[in-house]
Amino acid sequence: MVHGCDPLPRRRCFAKAPQYYTKPLPANESMWKLPDDRNVRWSQYKCKNFTCLAKNTTQKGFFKCADCFNLDDHEWPRWIKPVYQDPNSNITADFLIKEVLDLKPNEIRIGLDFSIGTGTFAARMREYNVTIVSAAINLGAPFNEFIALRGLIPLYLTINQRLPFFDNTLDLIHTTRFLDGWIDFVLLDFILYDWDRVLRPGGILWIDSFFCLKEDLNDYLQIFRMLRYKKHKWIVVPKRDKTDHLEVFFSAVLEKPPRPFR
Repeated sequence: MVHGCDPLPRRRCFAKAPQYYTKPLPANESMWKLPDDRNVRWSQYKCKNFTCLAKNTTQKGFFKCADCFNLDDHEWPRWIKPVYQDPNSNITADFLIKEVLDLKPNEIRIGLDFSIGTGTFAARMREYNVTIVSAAINLGAPFNEFIALRGLIPLYLTINQRLPFFDNTLDLIHTTRFLDGWIDFVLLDFILYDWDRVLRPGGILWIDSFFCLKEDLNDYLQIFRMLRYKKHKWIVVPKRDKTDHLEVFFSAVLEKPPRPFR
């Protein structure tokens, strides 16, 4: 073998590993502590260590999750404290984990987080004895490695792939910062029907802060209504980080109905 690969025509290769890989942090430390920089191959990223990613002071090649490597300030309060866009009001598109789990007491055990993130949703759900698989792609940063080094389960998956789960098996699917107003209606239709396939009857679909242009909102909401799920929570609030107020946030907690087709 040459450089870890068979000679042609039988081209099999071993996966390249970091040159100075060290053992991960203990389970009681890894969840909320930045991992060792030596455990990632940094050649394809602008940042060359986790401290750079956490500082969010450089153009790292991604924007939707610019702060999600900052475990102390940005990630720690997520889903346990509400975030109000306007401090003078109590309007928010955020639902707390406890609020959602209380809708189906003792029924949510396993699920999928299909988001751009570093596994914080899975970390918080573990505190409630819920096992979450985090779907992620390495969009400008080593998301999969970071999730794994935290002691969580990453799933390297793109949005145009079918989920590798059997029908009617998951209790929960959560998504945030991923399915937004950029997505094509045809692709969104494919994604939602695949999520419906793997959710069990009575399972929860948690749409977390989906944002789009106000003029496109009804078209997107019609796609979600097409599933005919039971509405537990449903809210639309203005997105206030811009002065034109042309964008809105949409959040919902929906329950898949039983469909006893023969």
